[in-house]
Amino acid sequence: MLKVLPSHISNLIAAGEVVQRPASVVKELMENAVDAGAGFVHVVIKDSGRTLIQVIDDGCGMSPEDACTAFLRHATSKIDIIEDLDSLVTFGFRGEALASIAAVAEVTLRTRRAEDEMGYEVRIAESNIFQKGAVSAPVGSNFSVRNIFYNIPARRKFLKSDASEYRNILYEFYRVALTRPHISFKLTNNDTEVFNLPPANLKQRILSLIGKDIARELVSIDVKTSIVNVTGFIGRPEDARKTAGNQYFFVNGRFFRSGYMQKAIMKAYSGLIPDGFTPSWFIYLETNQDRIDINIHPSKTEVKFEEESAVFEILHSAVKESLGKNSFVPSIDFDREGAPDIPLVKQGYYVPPPKINYDPLFNPFKTPNEFDDSPSTGGFEIDREFHSDKGYSEGDMFGGSEIQKSLFRDSGVSQKPVLQICGRYIVTSLKSGLMIVDIRRARERVLYEKYLNSVTRSENIVQQNLFATEVPVSEIVYSFICEHVDKIPKLGFNIKMSENSSAEDRRIVVHGLPYGFTDDVDSLGEIIDSLVNELMEVGADINEYTKERVARSLAKAGASGSYGLLNNMEAQLLIDSLFACNNPNNTPDGRVCMSVLNIEEIDKRF
Repeated sequence: MLKVLPSHISNLIAAGEVVQRPASVVKELMENAVDAGAGFVHVVIKDSGRTLIQVIDDGCGMSPEDACTAFLRHATSKIDIIEDLDSLVTFGFRGEALASIAAVAEVTLRTRRAEDEMGYEVRIAESNIFQKGAVSAPVGSNFSVRNIFYNIPARRKFLKSDASEYRNILYEFYRVALTRPHISFKLTNNDTEVFNLPPANLKQRILSLIGKDIARELVSIDVKTSIVNVTGFIGRPEDARKTAGNQYFFVNGRFFRSGYMQKAIMKAYSGLIPDGFTPSWFIYLETNQDRIDINIHPSKTEVKFEEESAVFEILHSAVKESLGKNSFVPSIDFDREGAPDIPLVKQGYYVPPPKINYDPLFNPFKTPNEFDDSPSTGGFEIDREFHSDKGYSEGDMFGGSEIQKSLFRDSGVSQKPVLQICGRYIVTSLKSGLMIVDIRRARERVLYEKYLNSVTRSENIVQQNLFATEVPVSEIVYSFICEHVDKIPKLGFNIKMSENSSAEDRRIVVHGLPYGFTDDVDSLGEIIDSLVNELMEVGADINEYTKERVARSLAKAGASGSYGLLNNMEAQLLIDSLFACNNPNNTPDGRVCMSVLNIEEIDKRF
């Protein structure tokens, strides 16, 4: 037998469309404040929104009649006829947000218009108004939402940890604050001021929210077409990271998600960033409102474009053009890095090329016992005639043959002949030919196996740094580390919260790292990001799967650090460590670590 549900039950079911967690309430109330023409919006959070979510604005306010009507389902001032859906420029328009919030929490609204002498207060719970009347209030609106999901214990039970819910609130705060840089926003969490953002231009707003360190990453993008205008900022390829935290799309001032548009950006970065890494971007699209449909999802985070393929191509071209203007794409010009400056010479003058004297018998791959006792000069012959003219001998020049021998015969350097190419490859001789080792990939394999073996055996793998290093992090990463600071040492990190950390400049202090990882501050940022990203994805429960994922991610981040040029001993040690691995041939994700060029292949080249 069919029956119509009572309104108090149907409201609870419908509320799930909009109110999924405390962050959903923050999103809806902040958007309502912006729609009301506010110049200042203050968000107050307690216990990650479980106890209190309060949003205060100085917008237009509401009349007593509208204050009561606002909590009815589908009560809206934005739509009169169906054609209005094609010209919406406001955040909210369906009128279900306040009704849904009132169905799952206790809500108090205080509001006043500028032309009214007194404000008005409405208190509502379970969709029923139980108190209303005139009160003293400033111009604007003040929504207080308490005890979310108090009447749905099952949904309240399945809320995540306080730190996780707080991070979701931060995401929603960012998305609204980034759309309206001309509006002042403030966020207070448990009586602590987190953000106090004055009106600013777009780049200043991004720096205030994400952190000042992102300034060096961003380059502007600005393309105008008849279909869509593309503005904003994209990140430099060298600053791309595995953490997918700073990717924002906006269309006509509204945040949206789009895997299709993300492909357009990643296509432009093809060949410039490693697999699995993503750059930062803050992309703002502007188009005619009738060319997009924002009414395809209850949370209004999905947008349908009328000319989606054209927008895809325009976005891809815009990003590629910006990368090209900033010289991030390969050039057809010759690589002149390290080349000497050649002075301009007047036409008609002849400057002879410099004469380079060299020893044609010099062999860098000869074993040590094959060298004679004559002093080595690195393959270049000293101009004996020049020195004899000056009255110097080779022995005089180096202070005696014995000193010269000790200088070029350092007993501490490995006697295995190795050659480095551009700081990227190590070449050494084999009986069958030459072996070429990729330095970064070799490090990655060695770090992966050492790290995984240590965490699997539950060994104390933390190597204390000589000096503690402060690392700037985002508010989201900071909150995650605070939540799991007791579990992170099990993964080889000794991390503390910085005493100098503030809401505007979050910092952590790294006292120890897993053995073999560099403490360079730039590399540390990437290592910490990789660690947090993996733990966010797989969870903070340290099981075998988590250890393997973290080991793979950290090895890749650790191998990309700045180590400088290796000496012969370090190069040979890396080769020995690689061959001591269970699988020296490949990185953890299957890329080749070494290649052998046999003598037959070498002969073919001659």
